[in-house]
Amino acid sequence: MTAKVKTSVRCVDESLTEYAIGALSPAKHIIIACQSEISDEVAERIAFQEDLAATLMVDVGGTPLSPLFMGEVLAKLPPRCANDKFEEPYDSMAPNALRHILGHGLRDIPWKSLVPGVAVHDLLGNRKYKEGDRLYLLRAKGGMQMPEHGHKGEEWTLILTGSYTVGDDTYMRGDLHIEDDTTEHSPYINEGEDCICLVMTQAPLKMKPFMAKLVQPIVGI
Repeated sequence: MTAKVKTSVRCVDESLTEYAIGALSPAKHIIIACQSEISDEVAERIAFQEDLAATLMVDVGGTPLSPLFMGEVLAKLPPRCANDKFEEPYDSMAPNALRHILGHGLRDIPWKSLVPGVAVHDLLGNRKYKEGDRLYLLRAKGGMQMPEHGHKGEEWTLILTGSYTVGDDTYMRGDLHIEDDTTEHSPYINEGEDCICLVMTQAPLKMKPFMAKLVQPIVGI
């Protein structure tokens, strides 16, 4: 069972609406599906949006959404692993939608860690892509400062464990942090447990520090 967040979390109503009507890309759809499992509030807001969309479709005689949509999303993902054993409590932090892709919880992820303190695990797309959505897990050590960077397109980050701070804003478990090509930031990973995030990007990050640009191809973000 996924550990729930009962307090208010950061979410984007427009994204919830697009999720409810099946208008998101597979990577974005999975992120919202995971957030809805973590947060009761998000799940309730999606249910409201789905009911509203269904009502509007009936009123205007529209075509209902295909019940095969989620299957089509999952069909685009790599085959799941055979290991279905989830251990508590750490693995309970992984939403079922993510476990379905991984075949396990967060404990057994085969992280690729080529730079101290930062590790990634690809889910959809790959680190050599030039455009299109890429979905991956990112783990960063508590107490470290991520290099300043901008974006080419959107970056969606769903916090699964730990937290980070950008300016005056702190993002915690269940929060969805969305940035676009108009912003630059340098998240500080807060002290304590590692911060594990489910991340969607539409192109490689635009690193600012010279050293970060050098190691970017190695880290793969």
